[in-house]
Amino acid sequence: MPSLYSNTGDGWIRSGNQSSWAAARDITSGDTPDTNDSYTAYPVDASRFASRGGGSSYRVIRSFMYFNTSGITSAVSSATIKLYGYNQSSGSIIAVKSTAFGGDGGTALAAGDIDAMPGWTTGASAASNVTTYSSQITSGWSTSGYNDLTGTSDLRSDMQNNNVVIICLMNYTHDYLNSALTSNGSKSVGFYWTDQSGTSRDPYIEYALATGYANNVKGVAAANIAKINGVATASISKVNGI
Repeated sequence: MPSLYSNTGDGWIRSGNQSSWAAARDITSGDTPDTNDSYTAYPVDASRFASRGGGSSYRVIRSFMYFNTSGITSAVSSATIKLYGYNQSSGSIIAVKSTAFGGDGGTALAAGDIDAMPGWTTGASAASNVTTYSSQITSGWSTSGYNDLTGTSDLRSDMQNNNVVIICLMNYTHDYLNSALTSNGSKSVGFYWTDQSGTSRDPYIEYALATGYANNVKGVAAANIAKINGVATASISKVNGI
């Protein structure tokens, strides 16, 4: 199956240490982005830890990648976001739609991109607000191979219809669901970036294009038709014998 590799401008943004979970999770501008790592131990993270003056501090880290999808013009039947794991594996992860990098990949990742997810709402779970691009992984993160995030129909549609697909990778259990940590610790996963030498551990999207009936129907291009009379076009070889 064909693959799309992440651009070398990919990177992560940290909220910095904040005095409350809400301040960390709902921050509108983070620390200066890190876009030069070959690998990172905690590019997706939700943390709570003891403050020097007593009490607790909180932190979130989100990662951002973009993919050139301009060459995809037909329906995408499957898509999997693949991340080669590094040595942190205590957390969870999910991919959501983002408008970082200027929304089109035309600008560098910026500190203000930390909340650049359409529909993002402070103080609320992202589950009913943002566009989810993948399944979540909550356990079993591999640090010796690729981890697979199964793409949603929204991801597949945007791959077909947009020239660039931009994703935010975030902690699922705490950050995405807006559930504050109740004890000290770091819930993170680590992975390799496109800056790693070669491509054997680079992040990429593996995808497949729909096959089947490939002709226009009543003037509508086959690429824009998902079903005919309730039957997926991938399962149709002929219509009325043609």
